Amino acid sequence: MARYSATITSSAALADDTAFAWLMGTASAGGKLRRVILGVRHTTAATAVTDFQCKVGLNRVTSAGTTPTGVTANKLDARHPTAGMAADSAFATPPTQGAEATDFFTIPFNAKSGVDIPAEFLEEYWIDRVTTDGFAFVNRSGALPASHVFELFFAWEE
Repeated sequence: MARYSATITSSAALADDTAFAWLMGTASAGGKLRRVILGVRHTTAATAVTDFQCKVGLNRVTSAGTTPTGVTANKLDARHPTAGMAADSAFATPPTQGAEATDFFTIPFNAKSGVDIPAEFLEEYWIDRVTTDGFAFVNRSGALPASHVFELFFAWEE
């Protein structure tokens, strides 16, 4: 299987229960999530991150959303074809996501530490070859402090 990655930065002071990144299936491609690396940074480089507890939920979406803002899917092996799945950082109308209780995976971490989730914990999370299936990365921390953003790196296999 071919492997790809993308990096997405959330908006600053992201509201609670707001998605900031999506990995979506397409009519021609589905796959599985392989790795998630997540942290928090202050938008001013010389300013320290506030110490607080973060939580990001992974939630399966049930609609395609409209007018996505795609991000570059990087090939982890240059010999692989262009990625078929879509990595998105915004939508005019986001895909429908469930409440926090329906998150299939929750990533708690401290803002000053970050987290790296390897494939062994994610290997069962598949996305089908349909435009209405995908994962939303959702802020479940409460509103982020002013000038703070999530930095997300994720990798998938098709």
